[in-house]
Amino acid sequence: MSLDSLKQRLASDESADRELMELDGAIDSAFHIGRELVALGRPSAHAPSVVDVNEVASQLEGVLARVLGPGIEISFQLEAADSLVEAEAVQLEWVFLNLAANSREAMPNGGRLTIQTASVDRQVGLPPRLRRFLRLTVTDTGHGLFGEARARAFDPFFSTREGASGLGLTSVAMIVRSFHGWLHIESRDLGTSIHINLPALTAVGR
Repeated sequence: MSLDSLKQRLASDESADRELMELDGAIDSAFHIGRELVALGRPSAHAPSVVDVNEVASQLEGVLARVLGPGIEISFQLEAADSLVEAEAVQLEWVFLNLAANSREAMPNGGRLTIQTASVDRQVGLPPRLRRFLRLTVTDTGHGLFGEARARAFDPFFSTREGASGLGLTSVAMIVRSFHGWLHIESRDLGTSIHINLPALTAVGR
């Protein structure tokens, strides 16, 4: 028996109809999550290549502005001297769009989204050696993430929005790790920054 036929049979029962609506939403959410899992687990048709993160960010400006909506200003500070990384451009674009969508939800009354890139050198490995990384930082002026929300931000199916669920930042973390990078969250009362570090393709540390 289909969900639609059940709805028709129980249309006169308000309580049952409300429960069916919740079940319908849960099924839609599960279907969406399943598609995300399949997409992330499927071997990519595109091999990793050399990608200019500054260039990808610049090219997405119009799309990001539409994702954010008219009430949110977007600012770019693309200052990384070494902005080439080994990655997949489509997945990197997904990272930008996902982070922008999360920031939009944190700024229901408008605000500012800032996208920054910088080149940073770190000691890595044993024995330690100098390695250059590209740091991509996405900062919003919305409500901060604290306590459980911050601790579980990268957990699958966790959301600070009632009724929302999905992979969200989990998919971002999975993509970043597949590029041999890492990320962390810095949050304040007004604003959250997500820092993504990716190995830069540079002579430093090679």
